[in-house]
Amino acid sequence: AEAAGGEVAAAPTRPDPFAAARAFEAALLLRPPESRSQRDPALSKVGEGLYLGGPAACVSWEGAQALLESGVTHVVNATLQLQHPPVPAGEPAFVAVRCAVEAGSSPAGGGAAVTAALEEAAAAIAKSKSEGGRAVVLCDSPGGASAGAIAAYYLMRHCGFPLRRALDALAAAKRGQLLSASLLQRLAEAEARLAAAAEPEDKMKSREADGEAGG
Repeated sequence: AEAAGGEVAAAPTRPDPFAAARAFEAALLLRPPESRSQRDPALSKVGEGLYLGGPAACVSWEGAQALLESGVTHVVNATLQLQHPPVPAGEPAFVAVRCAVEAGSSPAGGGAAVTAALEEAAAAIAKSKSEGGRAVVLCDSPGGASAGAIAAYYLMRHCGFPLRRALDALAAAKRGQLLSASLLQRLAEAEARLAAAAEPEDKMKSREADGEAGG
C-alpha cells in the first residue's frame, strides 16, 4: 500500500514466536562455533569422575582403550543406535546403561520422557561415584547435546549446581553443542523443581538451628 506522498508503507511485521527461544539458546551457547572441531580429544573432563565422549569409544578398540586409561568404569550411552563400548580382552566389562535423551523429545515421549531419561542417567553417574568409579556420557557426536544435557542435569541434581554454573562447567571442559530449546526448557524446569524441593528442607534446618540457639 502507498502512504501519503507516494511512499510505499512497510508491511506490519508479525511477532516471531521463536525469538525468545533462539535468544535463550544463543545466550547459553557452550562454545563458539570456530572453536568446535573434530580435533577435540577423545574424552573431556567435566568434573571429578565425569567425562563426555563421542562415538569413537563405541566403534573402535582404541576408543574403548581410552576409556580404560582414563579410569572409566561406568558408561551412560545417550544414543539409540550406538552399541556400548567393546571390552578389550582381559579387562572388566563396563557398567553400561542406555539413556537416549533426545528420543524422549518426540511427540510420543514428551517432556516427561526427557525428564525421566535425565533422572536415570544422573542416577547412574551418581552410582558410579558412590562405588568409587568414573563415568563417561557418550553421544553420537563429540560433546553432543544429549550428553551435555545429561552432564548438566547431574551437576544440578547431585552436586547442587544452578543451571548457569552447570553450563559453565561444560564450557570449561571445551565440550558441548548448542542445546536445543526443548532440552534447555527441561533443564530450566528441573532447576525450578529442585529449588522448590530444597526449600522445605532449608526451612527445617533453619528451624532446627533456631531451636538449638534458643535451647
